[in-house]
Amino acid sequence: MKDVVIIGGGTVGLWCAWHLHQAGRRVTIVDKGDFTDGCSFGNAGMIVPSHFIPMASPGIISKGIQWMFKKDSPFYIRPRFNLELAQWLWSFYRSSTKKHVAESVALLRDLHTESRELYRQLNQSTDFNFGFEQKGILMLFKSAAAEHDELEMAEAAHQLGIDAIHLTPEKLKQVEPGIQMDVRGAVHYPGDAHVTPHVFMRQMVNHLKQEGVEFLSGKEITGVHDHGQTGAEVSTADGDILQAQKIIVATGSWSGKLLKKTGYRLPMQDGKGYSMTLERPSLKPSIPSILHEARVAITPMGDDLRISGTLEISGMDDQVNPHKVNSILKAVPEYYPGMKIKDAGPVWFGYRPCTPDGMPYIGPLQSDSAVIMATGHAMMGLSLAPVTGRIVKDMLAGISSGHALNKTEPSRFR
Repeated sequence: MKDVVIIGGGTVGLWCAWHLHQAGRRVTIVDKGDFTDGCSFGNAGMIVPSHFIPMASPGIISKGIQWMFKKDSPFYIRPRFNLELAQWLWSFYRSSTKKHVAESVALLRDLHTESRELYRQLNQSTDFNFGFEQKGILMLFKSAAAEHDELEMAEAAHQLGIDAIHLTPEKLKQVEPGIQMDVRGAVHYPGDAHVTPHVFMRQMVNHLKQEGVEFLSGKEITGVHDHGQTGAEVSTADGDILQAQKIIVATGSWSGKLLKKTGYRLPMQDGKGYSMTLERPSLKPSIPSILHEARVAITPMGDDLRISGTLEISGMDDQVNPHKVNSILKAVPEYYPGMKIKDAGPVWFGYRPCTPDGMPYIGPLQSDSAVIMATGHAMMGLSLAPVTGRIVKDMLAGISSGHALNKTEPSRFR
């Protein structure tokens, strides 16, 4: 019997493996891919203590309805009859309350902040140099309505002890000299940071292999069987059975479908997002930004620039929606007039695992379970991965995580 089997070789799974290996556990990571792709590789690379509001929050429903009927909107739900989607939407609606937000903001702030420091520490160690930089992010806005929203968010950040600086266009010129912006202003969150995701992934995989962590690639998991205090096992499409003392499920958007086969309900919808990486562009901002109205993220990564956006709940159709891609690319020169994109190169897409309340699933399926969930981080997977791994390690050791985690319990929708 193996000690710990982690299903999923994305950022969350790798950070779980790193923490558990550091604690002396014998770790095996299983993935249907070869640890060179997946949702973690092409994301925006942002580490964001500023993102302390869960996706399920007051007002998001009305905005979502407005966006749904626009081809170039940043949010889209493909109309279809699907009972699981209907149940998810109802739970999302019920979760979008001021009370839920008030109970979540401090926890999200603390989780993101701890993750930032874990990335910083790892990037300073011998085997790692994945472009960690704490330059903050700029929330750029063009309209008066967007300015109102961002300043309101900045005030909420101040109340949580998060630095947020209102920048006029004149002050933006000092922050980003030589970069022309056509905006009404911005809010700068200097506590945010960013990394280059694919470099981090490659370095972490190589490091863990050198440390003796076992990697099993090309293994599609078809079942997870929880035997409680006596352990658990996973079955694979090629007929293998892997028994372990503990199993960590870090399979992102596939987690709900995987657990469904065992009769366990874990509400989840996949939110497709797109990104394009411009190689050595002639104009490159030095500070990551999010374009408020367009909901597009722009991240400098070494010599390159990554542009990403949209949340498209359309089922795992593996299709690129040209309207969404075009809307992302069209938005960039509207904020940065000098950035005319003629050829964005290949379009990458990945699925973000979205829970009905915008909070991740971290913890055992139930009190005596040998199966631990580490999934459901939506667009915050990279930002929350390090602290998720640390929490999972502490749970397996039977010690307190230091956080009140009732908002992340996998059983909360049962």
